[in-house]
Amino acid sequence: MGAALAVSFVVPAFSATNPFMDVPMNHWAYDAIGQLAAHGILSGYPDGMYKGQQQTTRYELASALARALAVVDMTKASKQDVEMLKRLVVEFKDELEALGVRVDELDERVAVLEDRLGGWHIHGTLVLDVVNRSANDAGDSFGPDGDGSIGFDEARLFFERTFGENDEYFFRARLRNEEEKKTNADDDVVNGAYFDRFYVEMPFFFDSRLMVGRNNWAWEGDYKISLPETGGWTGGQLLTDWTWTGFGLTKNFGLGTVQAAFAHPNKNFGMAGDGETLSDWMVMARGSFQFTEQIGFDIGGQAFVGDNAEERYKDDAGVWQGMSFNNLWTAFAGVRFNFNDNIAFKGTFYHQQMDSEFIGNSNGRRTWLDRGYGLRNAAGNYIDVDDANHWAAIIDVKQAALKYTSVWLEYGQYDQGFRVLNSDGIFYSDLLKRSQAAEDIKYWRVGLGQEWNDKWATYLFYYGYNRDIPGGDNIKPAEYGVGVQYKLNDATTMGLNYMHADNDQDGNNSREDNVVRFRTSVTF
Repeated sequence: MGAALAVSFVVPAFSATNPFMDVPMNHWAYDAIGQLAAHGILSGYPDGMYKGQQQTTRYELASALARALAVVDMTKASKQDVEMLKRLVVEFKDELEALGVRVDELDERVAVLEDRLGGWHIHGTLVLDVVNRSANDAGDSFGPDGDGSIGFDEARLFFERTFGENDEYFFRARLRNEEEKKTNADDDVVNGAYFDRFYVEMPFFFDSRLMVGRNNWAWEGDYKISLPETGGWTGGQLLTDWTWTGFGLTKNFGLGTVQAAFAHPNKNFGMAGDGETLSDWMVMARGSFQFTEQIGFDIGGQAFVGDNAEERYKDDAGVWQGMSFNNLWTAFAGVRFNFNDNIAFKGTFYHQQMDSEFIGNSNGRRTWLDRGYGLRNAAGNYIDVDDANHWAAIIDVKQAALKYTSVWLEYGQYDQGFRVLNSDGIFYSDLLKRSQAAEDIKYWRVGLGQEWNDKWATYLFYYGYNRDIPGGDNIKPAEYGVGVQYKLNDATTMGLNYMHADNDQDGNNSREDNVVRFRTSVTF
């Protein structure tokens, strides 16, 4: 059993009785075969024989490999050993899948083992964008002073290590490079590097895990449209997926996961421009449950509390603008129903309440948080909104169901005043970007993704909106685009993408934008 012997390094060395009658004690492989049998990796034949001289089949080898990998997480291995495992998984991929073994799960086990080699694991991502915008038909030049640009969407370096007697502690830091724009309009765009992750996870009471430090939890990914990795323009998560510093608690159990955090938000969450967040404290919690293979449920809440829980930014003149919250809290729930492995219905609902006041701008006028637009009632008077809802209904169809394309269909509504706390906002293009619904907004989104082979993928999308303007005509913005992606190798992916955004106001071409982006993504 060559494959089984190849993975024998994963078995702790101890003396084991060989159960097979036809393996003599003086055989060179006697102890190794006994150890593999003791761990359930080798089972032999029903008559109690090992039949080592008999030619084995690829299915028998694959079966032994799968059982060997079931214990690999309990052991340590060298870099050469892990490379051997990776080659074996690739070699026996078809046989493993025929046996009902999830190859992707085996890959994850090997990846976990690989990450722990040598104590420290360092890896990174780099996403470089070359962008050309019509920028409201003002031009098409490339460079920091024009309507085109070249720069990093992501440049991140991860430092990870497990430690402790049983590797029960885990440390992670992430160094990130980001282009930052100064508040003074005359200042240049500069690059800055900082740690946006820096935390330790450790065992805590009742088999839970405690996180201490700076982190980011993204909880809403199941309800967010997905396109090929270089596609983009899919928006952020409404409430989560931004950085905070504090304490987080995670408890896994049979039906799912419960998490809670108590923290202070870091600057510039949910802002359209340069700014900082002065919220005194943030608390949030959620439970994610998978009751059956078909039905899953998510429920949770988030609150910003404090006598001066402010969210504000500086305009081009350096004047603070924004909104002051005594409290802002949001409850959310989501349901996931899988008709089968490839077709699912998803629904999500948010209820938000806030005690807020607007901060005046340099003209003494009450402003809306983003770009000086106020929330108004039907009479045209500025108003403060104390509560708002958001809901969405989604059909998610994988490509395996339709053979040629995946399909994402989403219909939903934002009530006037609803606050989105990610950096993308309600709309996904820079032209339309808003962090708060100035009026009731109904929308529908369609996304189609096609993976043609291991190298090529394409996508197209259309997002249509209906802004119900109080006392006025409805405005119907739209965003649509297409893209093609090429996977150069396992580390490098390239994508050419196009997006058109139309604000649907005043019949003015300056309310339209065309964006062409060439994105290169490298992982290492």
